[in-house]
Amino acid sequence: MSWLPRFFVKKSVSTGDKNNYPEVKKEVFIEEAPGTNNTASTETNSGQEQDNIHLLYAFLSKDFQQQGYNDALLQPDTSYKTERAKEFSGELNIAIRKVKTFYEDAIRELDFLILSRNRMGMVDVVDELKMRKEKAMDHHKKTLEIEQEVIEQGETYRLVVSYNRGFQNGMAAIAIHEANKKQF
Repeated sequence: MSWLPRFFVKKSVSTGDKNNYPEVKKEVFIEEAPGTNNTASTETNSGQEQDNIHLLYAFLSKDFQQQGYNDALLQPDTSYKTERAKEFSGELNIAIRKVKTFYEDAIRELDFLILSRNRMGMVDVVDELKMRKEKAMDHHKKTLEIEQEVIEQGETYRLVVSYNRGFQNGMAAIAIHEANKKQF
């Protein structure tokens, strides 16, 4: 008998005997990094979270109303509300420092890369690095402008108003709940 029919002849598989193959474990084909769970989230974060200008914009665009509401339910004390409002300024200053440091480091690294690649005669790479440096410098400048606005105008005002609104709604919810407990 020749070997060709062995490859081209279809074997009949009965419907009751479909899964007669041995079970192959996931670990045979997929190697997971140490310390990860089998129930890892499907979201992937490319490297470390970068402290670029988007971090600052994300912080400034947060709505703290829900947090204020939850805090009022857990700690219905107005002194806590004022302390938390002061914390927003500190958190914003930390975010600004992170972003400033990120861009200052990036500009330094780009300066080094531009010099070293220029010595090698890599004109296209140098042009691309110069463009990235200009972009980093623009973002650094915007960060400095935001920092100046925070100092002069109190940019956290919107965040505090949002938090206070939520806190007041939480206090109102407590008052309504207490009033509904008593039958008049």
